[in-house]
Amino acid sequence: MIDIDPQEIRRILVREVSWVGDAILTLPALEALDRLFPQAEITVLANGWVSGLFAGHPAVDAIIAYRTEDLHRGIRGRVRLARELSSDGFDLAVVFPNSLDAALIPWLARIPRRVGYPTDGRRFLLTHPVPLQTAPAGRHQVERSLDIVRALGGDGGPSLRLPVTPEARESGERLLRDHGVDPADPCVALNPGSIYGSAKRWPVERFAAVADGLVDQRGARILLIGSAGERPILEQVAAGMRRPAVNLGGRTDLSALVGLLERVRLLLANDTGAMHIAAAIGTPVLAVFGPTDAEATGPLGGGARIVREPVPCSPCLLRECPIDHRCMTRVTVDRVLHAALEVLDTNRGSRPPTRSRGSPARGSSAAFLDRDGTIIEDLGYLGDPAKIRFIPGAVEALRALLRAGFRLVLVTNQAGVARGLISEADVRRVNDGLAALLAEAGIPLDGIYVCPHHPEYGPPEYRRDCDCRKPKPGMIQQAVRDLGLEPARSVVIGDHVSDAALARAFPGMRGIMLRTGHGAEQWQKIQNGELARPEHVADDLRAAVEWFLAQAGGRDVVGSHPA
Repeated sequence: MIDIDPQEIRRILVREVSWVGDAILTLPALEALDRLFPQAEITVLANGWVSGLFAGHPAVDAIIAYRTEDLHRGIRGRVRLARELSSDGFDLAVVFPNSLDAALIPWLARIPRRVGYPTDGRRFLLTHPVPLQTAPAGRHQVERSLDIVRALGGDGGPSLRLPVTPEARESGERLLRDHGVDPADPCVALNPGSIYGSAKRWPVERFAAVADGLVDQRGARILLIGSAGERPILEQVAAGMRRPAVNLGGRTDLSALVGLLERVRLLLANDTGAMHIAAAIGTPVLAVFGPTDAEATGPLGGGARIVREPVPCSPCLLRECPIDHRCMTRVTVDRVLHAALEVLDTNRGSRPPTRSRGSPARGSSAAFLDRDGTIIEDLGYLGDPAKIRFIPGAVEALRALLRAGFRLVLVTNQAGVARGLISEADVRRVNDGLAALLAEAGIPLDGIYVCPHHPEYGPPEYRRDCDCRKPKPGMIQQAVRDLGLEPARSVVIGDHVSDAALARAFPGMRGIMLRTGHGAEQWQKIQNGELARPEHVADDLRAAVEWFLAQAGGRDVVGSHPA
């Protein structure tokens, strides 16, 4: 580990990468850096076209635009920038890009500590080079920048979080209003281009066919997005459609793009920067992959899904295909349309549903609840809603939470999807059935969040070390953003130690494990010293809620006793 005393670091300069998608993948490293140096001010130096991504991010205190097209062009421009930086008193420079130029600026600015990979012949420009290790197969690119911060003593996982500023939200809404898109329209965005090269592009006529299918079968309003240079591709998609589409090519700056992507129900894209933006703000993504490595550069987040056709020559990482583009042409319209419909339908249950009990103020308290073994009997990988059986006392417990003012959010791992034992549609049917049964009992759910992944099993779109699989906090983080919740006044309850452990990621949150479901086995392992004891262990959901409400000062009693 690099020996740098955090107490000596007051100002940090972070040299950012130049591509939008790559910049998104450095966000976990920025958050880890902020945790490692909580007293330091972090300034990001980024090219103008990506600098807007960092506006409003809680880990970033200031942004400097690296204007290589005018102010910082050439040697004189770089010297000018270095002089400006040298007067700002930076104690540490963290260099994420691998280029010589990226390390040159901090060196010219005489920043005393300069950390980064010794690539591109720049070892002499760094005071603290980080050894570059060969990445094992399946390791995601997000880990590259995280490893730099880990070398400094930081920690953190690949959990993406891109806050949407009010300005970005207003820019996106204004753009849609100007193009006649109603706020109630169920919008789906298509991003069929790719600056990287034609090899990454799924055929435009197939994008058009899928778009028509989404209009016909789900009444979607199709938005075509891309840069000004990609507008001809968008025009080809629009011309190939039977239904009208809104062509926004070249009309979205970065702020408007972020706001627009927050608004849509699905982004269908190639491997692009927009794909990573959408995943980072929690918008469901369906990405078509061909020549690039889905395991290394695929979208992160619980709502992301990949469609690809395994062929021997993929991933080749080529910009242009020298043969027949089989990795893309073998991905059929029916396959992508089916996946898009499934994501849209699953998303109905995994995003905040329309509520009939008003719109609580932001900062509401919530109960984050596991499903199987907590609310309903654990029957294995459940795919049939007719088999739902409530655990005795669970409905009364949920009603008590509701009366006490807590919003109810389901967070459930469903690795049976990755294992091929059930489908996402099966999960949606069970969740919809559960929500309907609870609604009949006067207990509305505010949101249902599902992780279908597994780190070791399934095809690439499901076999991933994601940020949403409990005990990682991705699902709760997404719910907090979607619903405006206050974690410090909330509780998480489930039948695994990993459920209760989720609370550790959120200061002030309470964590409770139940002895129902898998809880009996988990409790035995706790007794044997194999697992750490959670904050509290209760016999069932009813007992857990009674204990929690007593701790929180609630007055509801649900007729049981905590363990």
